[in-house]
Amino acid sequence: MQRGSFSLWICETTRAATLLVALFAPTLLYGQVDTGSLLGTVKDQSGAVIPGAGITVVDEGTNFVYNTTTGSDGGFVFTPIKIGTYSVSAEALGFQKTTHVHVVVNIQQQSVVDLTLTPGKVTQRVVVTAAPPLLQTQNASVQQVVTTRTINDLPLNGRNATFLAQISAGVTFGPQDSRGLGASGAFSANGARGNQNNYMMDGIDNNSEVGDLINRTNYVVLPPPDALDEFTVQTNNYSAEFGHSAGAVLNTTTKTGTNELHGNIWEFLRNDKLDATDFFLNKAGVQKGEFRQNQFGFTLGGPIVLPRIYNGRNKTFLFAFYQGIRIRQGSTQTATVPTAAERNSGYTNFQDLITGQSGKPRTDLLGRSFPLGAILDPGTTRAVTKDQLDPVTGLVASADGFVRDPFFNGSLNGLKDFTTPGAISLLNLIRASRLDPNSTKLLNLYPLPTTTNLFDNFTSAPVNRDDNDQFGIRADHNFSGKDTMFVRWIFSKSRNDFPGPFPGLADGQPDRPGSGTTKAQNWALSETHIFSSNLVNEARIGYSRLHDVRLQFDGNDLTNIPEQFGIQGIPQVPENGGLPRFSIGGLDDLGTGQFLPSDKWSNTLQATENLTKIAGRHSLKTGFEFQNIRFPLLTPPNSRGQFTSNGVFTSVVNQTDGTTGRAQFLLTPIPSTVPGGVNNVGGFNQVIASNIAPFADLRRNYYATYVQDDWRVYPKLTLNLGLRWEYFGRPMEHFDAIANFIPGSNFQGGQFLFPARRKKEVPQAFIDQLAKDNIIFTPTNGSPWQKSSRGDFGPRFGFAYRLKSKLVVRGGYAIFYGGAETLGLSSFGANNFPFLVSSSFNNPNPTNPITPDNSIGTLENGLLNVPLSASSAKTLSGISLIGAQFHWKDAGTQNYNFFVEHRLSAYTTAKAGYSGSQTRHLLITLPANTVAQILPPGVNLQKNVFYPDLGQGGSIQTASGNANYNALLLNIEHRAADLSLLSNFTWSKCRNDGRDPLITTVSAILMSGGFSTSAEFITCPSAGDGAS
Repeated sequence: MQRGSFSLWICETTRAATLLVALFAPTLLYGQVDTGSLLGTVKDQSGAVIPGAGITVVDEGTNFVYNTTTGSDGGFVFTPIKIGTYSVSAEALGFQKTTHVHVVVNIQQQSVVDLTLTPGKVTQRVVVTAAPPLLQTQNASVQQVVTTRTINDLPLNGRNATFLAQISAGVTFGPQDSRGLGASGAFSANGARGNQNNYMMDGIDNNSEVGDLINRTNYVVLPPPDALDEFTVQTNNYSAEFGHSAGAVLNTTTKTGTNELHGNIWEFLRNDKLDATDFFLNKAGVQKGEFRQNQFGFTLGGPIVLPRIYNGRNKTFLFAFYQGIRIRQGSTQTATVPTAAERNSGYTNFQDLITGQSGKPRTDLLGRSFPLGAILDPGTTRAVTKDQLDPVTGLVASADGFVRDPFFNGSLNGLKDFTTPGAISLLNLIRASRLDPNSTKLLNLYPLPTTTNLFDNFTSAPVNRDDNDQFGIRADHNFSGKDTMFVRWIFSKSRNDFPGPFPGLADGQPDRPGSGTTKAQNWALSETHIFSSNLVNEARIGYSRLHDVRLQFDGNDLTNIPEQFGIQGIPQVPENGGLPRFSIGGLDDLGTGQFLPSDKWSNTLQATENLTKIAGRHSLKTGFEFQNIRFPLLTPPNSRGQFTSNGVFTSVVNQTDGTTGRAQFLLTPIPSTVPGGVNNVGGFNQVIASNIAPFADLRRNYYATYVQDDWRVYPKLTLNLGLRWEYFGRPMEHFDAIANFIPGSNFQGGQFLFPARRKKEVPQAFIDQLAKDNIIFTPTNGSPWQKSSRGDFGPRFGFAYRLKSKLVVRGGYAIFYGGAETLGLSSFGANNFPFLVSSSFNNPNPTNPITPDNSIGTLENGLLNVPLSASSAKTLSGISLIGAQFHWKDAGTQNYNFFVEHRLSAYTTAKAGYSGSQTRHLLITLPANTVAQILPPGVNLQKNVFYPDLGQGGSIQTASGNANYNALLLNIEHRAADLSLLSNFTWSKCRNDGRDPLITTVSAILMSGGFSTSAEFITCPSAGDGAS
């Protein structure tokens, strides 16, 4: 990581967090983020309540004791209380002591234990074995608890516990894992985007600010199932103590040591020797790909005992784990490569482009008909005039425009039909002297085809590698019956390689994957002090860090590989080795993908201070949370360049035949070979390149405070009342290397906001270029990016009413804010000129196919005219802009639900209900410079974009998306010693007009007279419709 300020940042932020904890410690109330509650009522056999009864709760694993007495209503509450298994005892003068054993307290749930005392001596004891608490009678939250038994008993893909979130009602699978290993566990809850989920571990933030753009997940660490005690998935109307996002809260708790030494060892094996061969591999005659998966590790927990030195039983406990993963998986990939006939001819014979496919012939302005796949010679491009004779062919033009002749080994004079067998046999034969030798060398990097087909003629099974080592340790200490503390650390390191379909330099892998190394860690420190049985205080500090580096496979080969193929102008600096990306019509891409190298950090320092107060029938909670988040990013989009040949110059003008792109790639622009022709037509129709800018040192803060009152109005009625305020600081660049493009009304003109202290870095030529499109260059003293919203108040209301002892109705309404969606660097203003110089140059439209000065015409000089620094820019017409709505509004979601829950037996409950939501101000990303109308073929697109003097593309972040979700849910759960059953059914409908930026970008522009996103109100890509 550059700029050696990280250690200073840690020190400064730690001091600030510690100060916040100290300031708020006396006044704030506790939020039970990784704990639960235990409550009940003590009565005699006649049903009369017994006030003043003594209640003792003992942790059966650690022997930690909690004490209280019942109130005037005979009730008692223990909150917060660590999840686990407890014995609950009640005693009163004149009654036998009654004890319920094996009472389970789950995370974020309220276990109800009602005790009935019988007359007798206190020394007499009645012991009752408790049934699992299933009926949710105290809150209106829609949630699913996943216990340690469920985690360990159910089969898990890759032993990734987050997959169990998908068994919850209202939860759907995330997008398919594009890396092929299916290990992400991404999910969507109640129609919300996957990156709106909030991952927590032991009450500490476990979210990555940079996220995994490949797998659509954003957690930092994920321990093996054997190290998890349990977790809960809250999807609707959860307590005000939770926020940060509008999706689900996945709250995970790690295991702790107990008085008994315990642990396990495991080894899970999968092997291709035990699998059948893939159908498509068999068909292609390719050997079955390798598949080896080994997962191994251990856990160990117990008291810390040092013989004759220290006995930690009942006081100090340790739990540790290690897991290693080794995966080798052949991934079947099908691609299109040059045919054997084309390669054997030295790329002079492309007749199989015609014989290997069929389609409607193309007709030009001279009335000539060409079969699909026919290659036309860009060196013969010329203008024709309506009703005038073309001197080259002797044919009369039907309209004004341009034509070009085919590569034809015969006479063109008067010939109009090139679709006959005789004519076809003379087409697509190209002289070797017309070919660029460097392009030929590049095409030879493609492997030989594995079939004789023209398309999808190559199948391979490159081996993906995924190695991961992870370990963690947790220590819990009971200072006394009033003070407890734990500290926990988890560290993970993974190395993975995801090769493309082609070997060596050819690669062909899509954007981003390559070869990567990821290091992640998460710390948690918590101290809880019990002032009295009705007043509990807790403070926590947490830190998470993720560093992900991803390179193309030849990233550190600085022998100037591009120059071996005549390509000039690619910086040979560390992590930027390898070939450019070549997009060739009719073939799969050659070379390495975009957005590599990629170097991303996510650092979050968190402090929370909370207190709980039990006042009669009120369980009051309030709390404060602070996060300092830093996420430096380095992801240049095209630091080795990208060349595109889509066949536009080797096809009938205005009728592009993409299958001829390989011929366009090979042909060098030359002076015209016909009278009156246009010189130097051809080459690449697009060249894109960007520089390698310094790290974008992005930072933001998050603040939240809340108050929650769980009010037991009557024994049968509980109200959950809360209010949460949140502040999602918008990203700022630490060195002010960020700018913001604010489009004008209807994308006419606008402003380019720029930090005043860095104005000297902007060349006057760029300011003048903006002025051509009425964009005003505006220096600002504050951050030019976005102004944060300060009005994110989220009320929470819920009720739970016990109609009968076995029947409960619950419902509620709440507002949640999702202001922390993760995006790639390409959507931030740190990628604006001059901090990142990214240029896209297009060849002229084929209706006027003139390449001035051959500026982007060839492989050899294509990148030399693309500016890679602000000072070297010869032309700025290819620069695209990035912007964001300045006065930002965080996405707000109104959630509401109503459920009826019935206890069918001591171990079985059934629940049915409705869950819905309305979301406004969803983040969507729109193109900054595109067309706003459907244009006829052949029209020059550049002249019809909003800002014709700037590059096409770019992006604008807006908070203008909308969504709604409606679902009917059914849940049946059975928990017993010998059988656990969980069955969920969801019938849902989700609609939005703000597609998830991590899945796709809305291609419409929100403007009058153009394409409005309201017309894009479609099924949510992440949630879908129907039953699940």
